[in-house]
Amino acid sequence: MKDKNFAQARQVLSDAIHQHPEAAADARLYRYKLDALNELIGNENRKIYLNSKPDTLSFFKYIYELYETGLQCDSVEKLALAARQAEGKKAVPKLRGGVGQTLLPYRKNLFNAGKYYYTKKSYADAFRFFEMYLKTKTSDLFYDTKGYSMLADPDDKVEASVLTTLSAYGSSNYSGVMDYLSESLKDESLRPQLLEIGTKTTAELSDTTQMVQFLEQGFEVYPDVEYFYVTLVKYYNEKGQYDLALQKVQRMTSLYPQRRDCWYMAGTELVLLNRYDEALQSFQQCVDIKADDAEAWASIGNIYLHQAHVAYENFNLPKSNPSYTKQKNAITQLYRQACNAFEQSRKFDEVNTALWLEGLRETYFKLNRGKSLNSLEKYK
Repeated sequence: MKDKNFAQARQVLSDAIHQHPEAAADARLYRYKLDALNELIGNENRKIYLNSKPDTLSFFKYIYELYETGLQCDSVEKLALAARQAEGKKAVPKLRGGVGQTLLPYRKNLFNAGKYYYTKKSYADAFRFFEMYLKTKTSDLFYDTKGYSMLADPDDKVEASVLTTLSAYGSSNYSGVMDYLSESLKDESLRPQLLEIGTKTTAELSDTTQMVQFLEQGFEVYPDVEYFYVTLVKYYNEKGQYDLALQKVQRMTSLYPQRRDCWYMAGTELVLLNRYDEALQSFQQCVDIKADDAEAWASIGNIYLHQAHVAYENFNLPKSNPSYTKQKNAITQLYRQACNAFEQSRKFDEVNTALWLEGLRETYFKLNRGKSLNSLEKYK
């Protein structure tokens, strides 16, 4: 230190603290290391000021280590004071105030270092700096002997928490996300994106209960954000909870009655619940909104075809029964309606034969439309 070889002093002190328990338990050695780091930061600061080949990464590295060393120094001193108190001796911190004063000038640098790494997409490094900035906002190091805070940080806890959360997520540090997400969610402008991050994070952590809570919270406040709606419906469908999925979809159809996709999803959920008449109404809404909706027309055809199958299976009347002709005609009418829907689907999307080909084959056969049935032979 006297020779002003601060890099060597830092190294010697780091080695001693790392290798020897006695050194690691001596708060004064951390104070010496802090002084060496402070001088190294001063050297880099001068280079930046003079534009004389400054090393930005070293500058930031030293600042982080300065804070880390300051916290270690205070922690070691606390342990020593606790031991003195246990022995009934007077225990007053001697180093804390000076350590805090050494760290104070670099608050803004600490935060800016996080921003620097964030813009470089070095999210793990960004997280370290942002977390250190937030963590030390309430550190004992920054309170004077009268209990007043010495910090002059701006009112940036929410902003810093957002950046810390985003950095944690960007580096797949999911526990880090959860540490700062609650405070981050106070940012109204980014709340939808943060709720989405919370959902994905809890999914990674296998916390399904919390994941669904984030989704429900997001959908309740931001139904226009597709992610919450679609993910919730998918989740409930995978669980076989079609009634819950339908609740979400029906809210969307009431909020956005002109959105074809909402009506289509409603129809799909109603089919899964075997509520075919209501499903028909939903798919009909699709074609009312978009007349050339081949997919919705195919769904209409499939429902009529299903109803024809059910009616046929239950059709066991003898020809002598007065209701025979009426029920047979009703089945034929269902096949006609199915056929018409499949023909509409084919008209609007002839390339996608999976939508209508098998349906048309069956309905043409049932309706004795041999010529039309033969015309389908060209399709594979």
